[in-house]
Amino acid sequence: MLINTVLMFLRELLPLCILLATLLVWHRVLWRQFALYFALPSLLLLSVVSLKMVWISEQLDGLGLELLYSLFYLSCFILLCVSALKAQHALWTSALAAACLFSISGSNLLLYIWLPTQTENTPADLLLGAALGVGIGASIAVLWYYLLTELKQWRSSSFALLLSLSGARQVMMASALLIQSDWLVAGPQLWQTELWLSEQSELGFFLQALMGYEATPSLSQILLYLLCFVVLFWCCSLMERKR
Repeated sequence: MLINTVLMFLRELLPLCILLATLLVWHRVLWRQFALYFALPSLLLLSVVSLKMVWISEQLDGLGLELLYSLFYLSCFILLCVSALKAQHALWTSALAAACLFSISGSNLLLYIWLPTQTENTPADLLLGAALGVGIGASIAVLWYYLLTELKQWRSSSFALLLSLSGARQVMMASALLIQSDWLVAGPQLWQTELWLSEQSELGFFLQALMGYEATPSLSQILLYLLCFVVLFWCCSLMERKR
């Protein structure tokens, strides 16, 4: 059960850690203001979603929570685009984008902790598993921060590329939830790469957190992913030109 707790925390927090590390490279001079802009809406959104989770999950024929998470994912992508286009508002809009992702991860982790099936876990197991999951995620985020800092100095377009991948990842996650909720037509499955690169493998796990890797993507998912990647990369390119 300890391993399950570590994996749960890492699965939920790694995408957030990668996005935060990427945004801190962007706003490293004003990181204190960024942290403040991130923390306040994160706590507010998490509080509202957690307190109303049962009510939300009962809405729209039981699909309320999935559709709310889809909205948060899409809002994260849109706010990243706005951040790239509006430099004067980039600090708080990008922080709000990360807060949208935090509200999903935090809600899922709170739900995991309070699930009746977790009664077999001792508080020590939950605490240790959470600490290990957070520690591993933070370590990867630190490494990612320094790697991206070096890449940005070597080639500025690398930052735009990786931020665009992270933004498009949120759309991939939203599309998966919308397909699951029958709000989006999946279309035919384009390929199957589970045998070559499983989503459960270490590399597949990381690629899923970074860019939304899917071993069995549908046509609608790939089209949305490519469209959103191009849009965000174009926005980031405009930002670099203005500089």
